Order: sequence, then structure tokens, then C-alpha cells
Amino acid sequence: MPTDTDGPPRGELRAQWPIVLTASLGVALAAAMVIMQGVMMIPIEREFGWTRARISSGALIVSALGLLLSAAAGYAIDRIGARRIGIAVVVAMSGALILLSATPNNIWYWWAMWTVYGLAATATSTVWLAPISARFDKRRGLAISLTLAGTGVSSTLIPIVASYLTVRYGWRAGYLGVGAIFAAVMIPLTLIFWHGAEQAPRAAAPDTTPAELPGMTVRQGFLSPNFYIIVASMTISMFAWVGMVVNLVPILISLQLTPMAAAAVAGTQGLSGIAGRVAGGWVLDKLPAKWVVCGATLCTLVLPITLIAGPGHVPMIFAAVIFGAVMSGVKYAGIVYLVSRHFGPRSFGTLFGAVSTAPAVAAGVGPVLASYAFDVTRSYSLAIWAAIPSTLVAALLVTLLSRYPDFAARPAPAGG
Repeated sequence: MPTDTDGPPRGELRAQWPIVLTASLGVALAAAMVIMQGVMMIPIEREFGWTRARISSGALIVSALGLLLSAAAGYAIDRIGARRIGIAVVVAMSGALILLSATPNNIWYWWAMWTVYGLAATATSTVWLAPISARFDKRRGLAISLTLAGTGVSSTLIPIVASYLTVRYGWRAGYLGVGAIFAAVMIPLTLIFWHGAEQAPRAAAPDTTPAELPGMTVRQGFLSPNFYIIVASMTISMFAWVGMVVNLVPILISLQLTPMAAAAVAGTQGLSGIAGRVAGGWVLDKLPAKWVVCGATLCTLVLPITLIAGPGHVPMIFAAVIFGAVMSGVKYAGIVYLVSRHFGPRSFGTLFGAVSTAPAVAAGVGPVLASYAFDVTRSYSLAIWAAIPSTLVAALLVTLLSRYPDFAARPAPAGG
């Protein structure tokens, strides 16, 4: 599809870097509240006397809302436009962070702020990616990967900033400071630079509406076998992977690593994920995406195999965690890329929102299943072993994807 830069591939990114920067920071904001929870857990527990389960219940609200409303939020983006919803998401998320600094000893206020954040989060899997999918062609893989790298940036920097503010001024200042920083940076960026797919410049049709964008309708997407292949592959791989990674610290401790060593090893995943997504974007622009995703998925097997074969061997586990996080980053960037190529920008919001229910389910259920397996067997072995067959099946499913449709040669009919 045409863009405003139909010249060399490098020109796409040079001309539209503000869009990528805004999207990446939007993804970072989407992860901020959950990432901060670990820093704030103990001070909030001390002040209010709440149990840690109560404090953690906010993240469960986010997962539940994502499961129920991600597809609906994607549909709204397709109809209303990513610009308006992007602005609303930034205001709601940064506002919720700031308002958490005023939390009284009332769990309902806590849940209310998490609900506001969670409602905005239902759109974040799509609102920052739909315009990237529409505006980039030759450098689409790299643009998607740089956008997704925002999660890694958030997981690396936010704990440092939040911890510093909390130690110096208290946990309320931590929420206030992080929320104010995001509001001060993101609101101007979004107002000035953020333009949705519905505003993508086109040489022949500058007033193109969302319904006239190339790609499949919602109905065509839901009738496509490729949609269900992508959803099935992502769901199967994410259940086992997230369950293992979220419980990585207790898994490593159970394998005789010290708590400090386990935390240090697990802490490498943020930067490794950034590296994987950026590298994955470069590769996706040069090689067939389904084989990149298949290969990256198979490579994540290094982590469970290493945990089984080399328990207690810190250097080997350390290397496996880094490599697994890199390959996981490549895999997720590849999934987004596949959705954008197979379905196009016309209904990307709705279709990718539906695909995104897989990580929403995995984030809420996968860790619970892994913990339940430990409660029953007093070992994480079952959770680790389960990752091997599920990863193999997920990789095999990706190979069944057909070729990309040619939307320029065969435009989708109206309706749907």
C-alpha cells in the first residue's frame, strides 16, 4: 500500500519516527502500572495492612477486562480512529497513576483506579499498532518491533524511578512522579504527532476513510483459517511460556539458586526482550515472517530444556534466560507482523484485538496453573515440561499459514 514515503526503505522510518516514538512510549505507559506493583507492594501493605493478594487483585481486573473487551476496543479503533482513542488512553492511564497517589484506606478506591487503567488497557494492544501497520510497508517489521520495545524500556527504567521516589518520598510520590512524567511527555506527543491509520497520507486518496482502507473486513477476517491458526498458535505457546516466566524466580530458587541469583537472572529479561524485538523487526523485513516466527518459537525451547538438563548451573541458565527472552521478543513482533500482512489495516483493530485475548488469558491463567501444579506436586517440573510439547505444537501451527493476500490487486468488498 502506498505511504508518504515510497522511496528507499530507510526513508519510511526517517520520515515517520515521531509516530514510532509516540507508539513505543504508549506501550511503555501501558505496562507501567503492573510493573510498579512489585515496588509498591510492601509500602502499601505496611500503611494499610492489606494482604498482598488484595493489592495484586488490581492486575487481575486488567486481565479480566482485556479478555472481555479487547476485541470491542479494537472495533472502536477501526470505527472512531486511533488518534482519538490514543489520546483518551494516555489521559486515562496517566491520570489513574496520578490518582493512585491519593489512595485512602479503601479497597474500592484502589479497584476503581485499576478499573480505569484496565479499561484503557483494553485498547493498548491495538491503538499503538494499527497506525504502524497502515503507515509502514518496507520497514513495517522494524517499526512494529521498535513500538513493542516500549515494554522492555518500561520494565527496565520504571522500577528504578519508582524505587528512588518511594525510598526518598514515599510510595505516593512514586505513583505521582511516574504518572506526571508520562502525562508531561505523552500528552503533547500524542496531540502533536499521533495520527491513526484513518489519517495515513495517500497520494491518490488523501481523504480515505477507515472503511476504505485496504484489507479484510471483520467478517472476512473471522472466516479466514489464518486467523484461527494465529490465535491457536499464540494461545498455546503463551499459556506455557507466561506460566513459566512469571514464576521464574521461584522456579530458579527451587532449582537451588539463591534468591539473589534468581532475581538477577530473571531481571535480564527486560533488556533481552528489547534486543529480540529490534532484531526481530530487522529480520522480519528480510525473511518470510511465518518461518521467522516458527524458528523463534522453537528457539524458546532452550529455556525449559536447560532448566530440566542443567538445574543449578547458573551460567547456563543465565544464558538460556537471555536467549529465550530474545526469541520471545522476536516471536511476538512476528505475530503482530503476520496479522498486519494477512488482514491489512482496514479491520486491524478488531482482528488484532481479538487475537490479543490470547495473552490476556495467558497472563491471568498460565501463572495460576503453574502455581497450582506446584501446590499439588511440590515441584515446578510439570510446568516446565508442559512448555515443550506446547511450544512444538505452536511452531507447527504457524507453518500452516498461507501466503499473504494481495489487497492492492483484489480490494475487499464493502460491508462486514
